[in-house]
Amino acid sequence: MKTTTRLASFFGAYFAYVGIFAPFLSLWLNGRGFSPAEIGVLISPMQWARVVGPPAWGWMADHVKGPNGVAKLVQIAAVLAVLSSGLLLLDLGFWPLFFALCLMSFFLSGQVPITESLAMQASQGSLKTYGRMRVWGSLGFIIAVTLAGPWFDRVGIDWLPATLIGMLVLVLLVTLLLPRREVHDLSPLPALIKDILRDRRIQRFLAASFLMLLAHAPLYTLFSLWLFEQGFSRTEIGLLWALGVVAEIVMFQCQHRLFDRFSVGACWVASYLVTVIRFLMIAFSGGSVLVIILAQLLHAVTFGIHHSASMSLIQRWFPAQAQARGQAFYTMASYGLGGSIGGIAAGWLWEAVSPEFSFIAAAGAAGLGAVVAVSGLRAARGFAGHN
Repeated sequence: MKTTTRLASFFGAYFAYVGIFAPFLSLWLNGRGFSPAEIGVLISPMQWARVVGPPAWGWMADHVKGPNGVAKLVQIAAVLAVLSSGLLLLDLGFWPLFFALCLMSFFLSGQVPITESLAMQASQGSLKTYGRMRVWGSLGFIIAVTLAGPWFDRVGIDWLPATLIGMLVLVLLVTLLLPRREVHDLSPLPALIKDILRDRRIQRFLAASFLMLLAHAPLYTLFSLWLFEQGFSRTEIGLLWALGVVAEIVMFQCQHRLFDRFSVGACWVASYLVTVIRFLMIAFSGGSVLVIILAQLLHAVTFGIHHSASMSLIQRWFPAQAQARGQAFYTMASYGLGGSIGGIAAGWLWEAVSPEFSFIAAAGAAGLGAVVAVSGLRAARGFAGHN
């Protein structure tokens, strides 16, 4: 089996799991009687784990010995994720459930950064090749979220934990297909961190990434609950999530043309500006199906273009011998800090002001992210001129 096919299989299985976890966990928690503010906290472990997890897993991936070492590392993490997810079957209170989600999320937190580094290595920097692998993650998400909506409408949202466990078993199976990875000679970790802290390009890249996921937090944590309160069924909610990812797939398939015409940096900044528009549309939609559909189509840019541009910048700006660490730092700053702080803030704003205000605040964060991204590109031009 080709290396690209193996990596595509992992992306498909992993994001099929995400297609069930992300859209429906808030509905399951709401059914358990938790408030929006509590839900924001309970969902945050998935993001908090990415603060500690990716650097730890990335460090291990860069230091693991043997040609199969990286693949075995991901497999061990998958086994532990399956075992810890079994805790969701228990009738846990707020803090025990928070701990269970922390444990489960930690074991999952390093899988995508490590596999992303494998994919970028396999693609040899080609965004076209990378997009063909990564698009299977989008397909897995669509299939899962489209089927999960009718499934939960039929059997009830209480079946969420068992469904998640089944998907994690599938993830474990596909980790057995991951390719070998050659680990290069490493620069010392303290020296690498020191270099990163001195590099203004990377400082601003990580800050902008933080703001992008801070902006997306209301979408990832409470969008499904907001739609449910607007009168949408679980099936309709699943279809709306699927629509966004369909747009993402189309973008992954044709993005190489866009990147051939415009610079990676220009596309990166544009994704922040489109994010501002997307969340303002949701905030002022009044539950309009048409406006929400149009906003979901913008996922092609706010995730698809932003993600591919970020992967390309990581490959360009981080040392070749520390690509896994680069992925880890990116995940920590964005999904870790940005996603967790944003999720808690979104729940608080939902109750303190209004659900819609959390999306207005998200648009503000994205606008600030655009300013920081432009600053990062200016620093990169200065770096190139200096060299």
